[in-house]
Order: sequence, then C-alpha cells, then structure tokens
Amino acid sequence: MTLVDRFSRAAARGVSRRGFMTRLGLGVTALVVSPRDFVLRPVTAYEAICGPASSCNDGYTVFCCTINRGLNRCPPGHFVGGWWKADNSVFCCDDSGAPSARYYIDCHSRCTPGGDCTFGFCNDGDYGCSCRCHDGDTCDQRLVCCNKFRYGQCNTDIDCSGPVTCRVVTCIPPYRNIDSCGTSLRSDNYTANQSAPCLEGACT
Repeated sequence: MTLVDRFSRAAARGVSRRGFMTRLGLGVTALVVSPRDFVLRPVTAYEAICGPASSCNDGYTVFCCTINRGLNRCPPGHFVGGWWKADNSVFCCDDSGAPSARYYIDCHSRCTPGGDCTFGFCNDGDYGCSCRCHDGDTCDQRLVCCNKFRYGQCNTDIDCSGPVTCRVVTCIPPYRNIDSCGTSLRSDNYTANQSAPCLEGACT
C-alpha cells in the first residue's frame, strides 16, 4: 500500500476535515520518527510515533505524560533519581536542525515512612505504587513502577527509593535546570526515538 493510499483511506472513512488533518499530521510525524516501521510494517501512526520498545514486554518505563495528565514532569510525591543521554534524537535539534541529544529523567516513588530498605530500594509494599503495564488508550504501553534501578546523579541525599514510576524527557541537560542533579554522564542511545503521543513531535 502506498502512502497516498494510506492517507486516502483515512479520508474515506467519513472523518471530519479536522480529524483527517490530525491523522495526516500523525502520519507525517510517523514518517519522520520511524519511516521504515510506518511504511513497511503494518503499524499505526500512533505506534510509529511511540518508537521502539513501546510495549510492556520490552522492559522500558512509561513516559510521565502518559500517566500524569499529559504533563511531562514527575507526578506528585515523586523525586528525580537520575538521568541519561541519548544522542541523535529526532525530537531534539541543534542550531542547524540536525538530530541532537535528548535527556531522559527517571522519576522515583518515595518510600513510605518507616518502611524497610534493601540495597537502596524500598521493600515491596513500602512505596506508593504497584508494578503494572500501562493499559490506557495509547501505544505507550510501557511499565509503570516496575524497574528497580537508579542512575543516581540526582537527589543523592535520598538514599532509598521506590522503583522508577515514569520518565520525563527534555532537550536540555538536566543539571542545567534541576539543582539536585549532577553532571555524571550515562548513555543509552537505543532510547533516542522512544516517545509517546502526549509528547511533542519531531523538531523541524
């Protein structure tokens, strides 16, 4: 099926002009973010926009905007535990418009008062969330409150935490905006084009 066929089919389903333009915009974004998947594989524009590893089984944590009322920030009662850098992300551009670095910030749940801690993490039941797959109406079906892992460059005074609840993304190094974060670099370039429908699209 050609790209024209795809967009023509969307128009032929009886959607409004606004609805068609929304789908067209998603399709164009999908072409920029994940052209091979969108053109060659039977995936929706939303699935292409979410990028790689968008299912629960892939093991990555959900984006905060997916579970935090569309807000790209840590939910109430959470704290920033660390961050990493992913190079060549289509969601961040340098001055020339070329793909640039994107930064992922882990939001951890806090331990309940009086809870026990083992190897830097609250014991199960001693934090305010439970491990699950996100099951909302979006392709971002990643894990919520499951990954017991901490990069540890931020809020080093908090020595015990719950698992990572969700991730925040930014094109600005976290240590420039978050006083509690240090500059020690960690990287995972595989995450560069992971995304969610509630996040901003590729930069132009």
